[in-house]
Amino acid sequence: MSTPSKEDAQQFFEISNQFVTLANELGEDHGRPRVSAAVLWAASRYNAFTWVMSGAPEKQTPEEAVEIFVAQYRKMLAENLKLMREEFGTPPK
Repeated sequence: MSTPSKEDAQQFFEISNQFVTLANELGEDHGRPRVSAAVLWAASRYNAFTWVMSGAPEKQTPEEAVEIFVAQYRKMLAENLKLMREEFGTPPK
């Protein structure tokens, strides 16, 4: 797998930040837990659509796709949990 260019990485984070901004706005009206669940569902729906439209089902089982997506999510979540904890600390009880 090749390393993304600086421009690709910048575009990736710009797109990601647009989703986060929208989620934060929606969280004000609907609550963070509901928006978090909606974002997860939307991501799974979009990833399933992208997987089907890419022709991957001819080369990969749904179970294999799930393993790949889950591994990517696990890595991203672990990194972001660490970053958020460093940035915000532990909230008071």
